[in-house]
Amino acid sequence: MAKNVDVAIIGGGIMGTSIAYHLAKRGMKDVVIFEREEALGTGSTGKCAGGVRLQFSTAANIEMSRISIAAFERFEEEMDESVDFKRNGYLFVLTNESDLEAFRANAKQQRQMGVPVDVLTPEEARGVVAELFIDDLVGATFCGADGIANPHAIVQGYAKNAHRLGVNIVRSSEVSGVEVAGGRVRTIIAGGERWETQWVVNAAGPWAKGVGEMAGVNVPVEPVRRQYFLTQPMPWIAETFPLLIDWGTGVYMHRESGGMLIGESDPNEPPSFNQQVDWDFLARVGEHAIARVPRVEEAEIQNAVAGLYEVSPDHNAIIGKVPELENFVCANGFSGHGMQHAPAVGLALAELIVDGRSSSVELEPYRIERFQEDAVPELNVI
Repeated sequence: MAKNVDVAIIGGGIMGTSIAYHLAKRGMKDVVIFEREEALGTGSTGKCAGGVRLQFSTAANIEMSRISIAAFERFEEEMDESVDFKRNGYLFVLTNESDLEAFRANAKQQRQMGVPVDVLTPEEARGVVAELFIDDLVGATFCGADGIANPHAIVQGYAKNAHRLGVNIVRSSEVSGVEVAGGRVRTIIAGGERWETQWVVNAAGPWAKGVGEMAGVNVPVEPVRRQYFLTQPMPWIAETFPLLIDWGTGVYMHRESGGMLIGESDPNEPPSFNQQVDWDFLARVGEHAIARVPRVEEAEIQNAVAGLYEVSPDHNAIIGKVPELENFVCANGFSGHGMQHAPAVGLALAELIVDGRSSSVELEPYRIERFQEDAVPELNVI
């Protein structure tokens, strides 16, 4: 016999747990999270670099960040879980004039939305990071309201409070089937059990496309490997060291446990579920990091992490209902922005499911139908 549930959430990472918590907070009963692994947040969430920023190129993503950052600021008080949110800022350094003009235009829009971002000269950028090599820079942008947070703690905070409010979290339970009839999902099969449901939320991260296929929905998300490397502690790294991004090479770094987290996106990385560390890639990442911050040459690598981005065609999320099924909801395709936007997405989808529409977040830019139109891409992707 099938069990009954009001909302079935597929995926127990930061997105699934946020959505579950916000639904339960709004009074929704019989919410169930289905997680394929034994532990929550072990997929993309547990392997992300932890960045949280307002410096996006689209108004929709800036607003997502504003709502989410406000949630992170009050997280410990509301959720009884410290997420170690440090607002050391994001520093984007730029090596050509065309990028500088694009970031200058972004900064204008960001300031219009109340974001405290500054366009800096190379010398001013070195005032933020004293060890910065600036001879080839034409400028930079810096927002001190940006920072980093602990993704594992965020998941644990959402999960324990969702559970406190009555959410059922079913671990080691992979969804293997979705049954559809009359334009609705009727039943899902998870861990060999049948669950009749009123709503299904696809929060499966890099596996979102496969979940969509089971329901007959095309969710255009591809998994792409991303890697970063962790160094031993280095005493010269200031407590206030920001998240530094060299836009020309794509290398990024921030302070982590007294050392440095250093990563870079490989534009030639093909879509796959490969999560093996490519140690040969370290040579390229290290070269770019040392070129921008020469003292990184002193670093000793102690660990490496490889995880998956869930990448959409325009690097923007896919959030909301789909035209094929009236009760199938997407929370997918965040392209590296999922952790930092999870609070806003959880709030928006709880409103959508409970009230019929989101009143806190404008979901129009995130409609899945946009791929049949002229989608506006997010340009600030790392």
